[in-house]
Amino acid sequence: EAAMVRAVTVLVISGPCALGVAIPLARVAGISVAGRRGILVREFSAFERAQQIDTLVFDKTGTVTDGRWRLLAVRPAGAIDSAYALQLALSLEAGEAHAIAAAIRRKAQAEGLGPLPLTDRRASPDGVSARLASRPVRIGSARFAGKGAPPPEPGAAIDAESPRSRVYLSLDDRPAAVLEFGDSLRPAAAETLKALGRMGYDLALVSGDEEATTRRVARRLGIPAAAGGLRPHEKADYIKARQARGACVAMVGDGVNDAPAMAQAQLAIAVHSGSQLSRETADITLMRGDPAQIMDFLRLGRQVGAKIRQNLVCAFIYNLIAIPVAMSGLLTPLVAVSAMLLSSLTVIGNTLRLMRSAA
Repeated sequence: EAAMVRAVTVLVISGPCALGVAIPLARVAGISVAGRRGILVREFSAFERAQQIDTLVFDKTGTVTDGRWRLLAVRPAGAIDSAYALQLALSLEAGEAHAIAAAIRRKAQAEGLGPLPLTDRRASPDGVSARLASRPVRIGSARFAGKGAPPPEPGAAIDAESPRSRVYLSLDDRPAAVLEFGDSLRPAAAETLKALGRMGYDLALVSGDEEATTRRVARRLGIPAAAGGLRPHEKADYIKARQARGACVAMVGDGVNDAPAMAQAQLAIAVHSGSQLSRETADITLMRGDPAQIMDFLRLGRQVGAKIRQNLVCAFIYNLIAIPVAMSGLLTPLVAVSAMLLSSLTVIGNTLRLMRSAA
């Protein structure tokens, strides 16, 4: 009888309830706190991975900038005028959903211009090509459409406060025009990135825009490393190179062009935008589009990790003390049940402290 009582007491008091809820309960609490702060967490493991991150790679457009592009200038480089160049650009970008196409449509509508009849239209990561009658026409990056930009007009210098990006237009495989688009830095971007640098994170900026524009924006934000003119797969290669040097990388992006890089990174952070693919690839989504939310999540990740460790320590200490005492016969099954419940309540109460402290 004594052996049976001790066996039942040990089985009851060593119930794994506390250990079973120590990790998932802290993660669920972290998701709840993140949701109240406007952060959508798609992966439970994001909290643990956030604690291992030492490098943050940011896409430029739509992440550290507002992503609301404006067509500031159309500068012809050949025999066509700016209105005809705008019509060509409008025709090539018809049906596209990205910010450049939207800015071109707004400008053309304001000037009362319509599209031209194009055939054999093809979209690629670097731009769009088509034919106007039998004449090839292209719009996109410099290497896709071809260089040959006219010198900047007086007063058209690129301002770091409103960084400009160039898109090139070619006709008959010759430079036809350069379209300049303006974007604005997010108000909290510079302060947030400088704070992340002070916290010891290695920062980098990548973009499909020109190298000079990307580096200029990086200097304005205090980011030491920058790489421009990158295609989507080249952004992923950039992160892979960082990882090969031992870095644990988080990629912050907002669009389809960032999806390969986000999939390559250890932690994928999406700034809320209209891109469904970026949200599907991301581990977390910043629903407010505020870069300061990155710091909120990194701090929350450390808090969740601390709660998990505290819960596990409490559960192990409980079992380390309670099981030998139960084996000695000093406890009854009724006391063992009470002790087991108290251990679970301790873990639950410790986790609730995270939610109260973050409220």
